[in-house]
Amino acid sequence: MDKRRGNVDYSLYLVTDSSLLPPSAKSLEDHVEQLIQGGVTVMQLREKTLSTAEFVQRGKRLLEITRRHGIALIINDRVDVALAIDADGVHVGQDDMGHSHVVPRFD
Repeated sequence: MDKRRGNVDYSLYLVTDSSLLPPSAKSLEDHVEQLIQGGVTVMQLREKTLSTAEFVQRGKRLLEITRRHGIALIINDRVDVALAIDADGVHVGQDDMGHSHVVPRFD
């Protein structure tokens, strides 16, 4: 699977953040690892309350996990974080910034 060329399996798309952890989870990283082993095929990291530095660090740790398992990591809303960690993509919702602010222009 070559995620960089768009060959991503979207059949089981996980959207998560640290606020969604069940009480039994040791950490978000541990929980994500278990969910991937359970069949998750692509993951979106959404963190609304972390600082940029904390988001980048969490994203790097999760990227190690997703790359090890060969699945894509998508960052929610934060193009800067996605670029900083070399994520596989970024999700920008309809009410978020427009695509002209996200995609660099080369004209």
